[in-house]
Amino acid sequence: MATTKIWPIKDSLKRVTDYAANPEKTEFDDLKASIGYAVNGEKTGFGDEKVYLTTGIRCSADTAFEEMTAVKEAFGKTSGNVAYHAYQSFKPGEVTPQQCHQIGVDLADKLWGDRFQVLVATHLDKEHLHNHFIINSVSFTDGKKFNDNKATYRKLRETSDALCAVRGLSVIERPGGKTPRQIYFAEKNGEATKYNLMRWAIDEAVSMSTNTEMFEAALRKKGYLIRADENRKYPVICSVYGGRPTRLYQLGKDYEPQKIYERICENDLSSREKYYRFMYGDGTRIQPKRIRTNSPKPKQKIKGLFALYLHYLYLLGYRPKRNHYQPLTPEMKAAMRKCDEYSRQARLLAREDLSTEGDVKELIRQTDARITVFCAERQKIRNRMRRCQDPVQMDQLRQKRDGLTAEIKTLRADRKTAGQILDRAEQIREDVAREYAAREKRQRQKTKQPERETR
Repeated sequence: MATTKIWPIKDSLKRVTDYAANPEKTEFDDLKASIGYAVNGEKTGFGDEKVYLTTGIRCSADTAFEEMTAVKEAFGKTSGNVAYHAYQSFKPGEVTPQQCHQIGVDLADKLWGDRFQVLVATHLDKEHLHNHFIINSVSFTDGKKFNDNKATYRKLRETSDALCAVRGLSVIERPGGKTPRQIYFAEKNGEATKYNLMRWAIDEAVSMSTNTEMFEAALRKKGYLIRADENRKYPVICSVYGGRPTRLYQLGKDYEPQKIYERICENDLSSREKYYRFMYGDGTRIQPKRIRTNSPKPKQKIKGLFALYLHYLYLLGYRPKRNHYQPLTPEMKAAMRKCDEYSRQARLLAREDLSTEGDVKELIRQTDARITVFCAERQKIRNRMRRCQDPVQMDQLRQKRDGLTAEIKTLRADRKTAGQILDRAEQIREDVAREYAAREKRQRQKTKQPERETR
């Protein structure tokens, strides 16, 4: 099984500006650095013979940089992307170094050898052997630039898979796309992302089921449906409110239909008790706690933005913590990842007694002014510290400086939170309205009442 990737090599802004200011600077630094990385002896050498697995396609491995540079200069195309870097990586233990390198050479020759110079280097410094390809961005036949697009990558992947299949190596049956960096780390940290919410719902439904009917009913109550009919190429999971479905294999091997069924079969009879408690409750009713007060003043009603935020956190089940589960709309599920952030915003609204967007804007103005004053005071203290020779006085100045830094940090955090309130207040109103519309629709479905006609 080989994974593949390709990306352009281009000069950074700093390197370009440095070159413009210094005509003697080499123009192809990125290309030279990439070739140097690819042919690094510590990565490509193996065994006592120190054989280096590097091969040049339409160029010599020893003079690849000079030959690629000469082609660029011959056609007058020395700007823009200087080269393209691709790799092909194999599973640990699947291929020998010689096999890995030969597959890489065949791949480069078949894809690009008729028009572009390519340097192929096999790296052996990791458990997974992998090939690096440095592709000149200018063709030696017609001077046209290398066209890197989705079709180029698809052809790279398909050709790599074909070469692996011919040699009896494994092939990725369902290649997945790249997970966005923010989502990748959020899932790694166990946050409530779209996929994690689906996994948690499936895990909980599996834990309380002893057959597929119980599983489907529990999963539906959690707000999800699994569809695996014959007309679909891949089984999917989707929200009960509709929207774009997600293929089950994207959640991992443990969430494909056969694996889910095996997990259900492993459950014992205690799972039935969990199921019935979840579906119908345990029959007990918690009596509300009554609090007597001697205060003659009536309780003031919460209004404005603070009331909106409290209600939003209530719908999310964040304040107060509730034991019963009620499926949420996709928008509310996405908002669950930011419950702590919304809680901070609600606390700021309560602490500063902010009711309207105008109050929030005034708080931002005052906070900005205070930050400016404190920063100026801290700078004065820093200037005094540079000239201070007395250790005792230096400690006093340092304490004042640290106190101002802590105060500025708090103010900046409040400033950021206030800005988030202005940005998201309208979206929260829309989410709340959408959630109540979904609940009303769900209630009509339960009672089988027809929807109201819009006049």
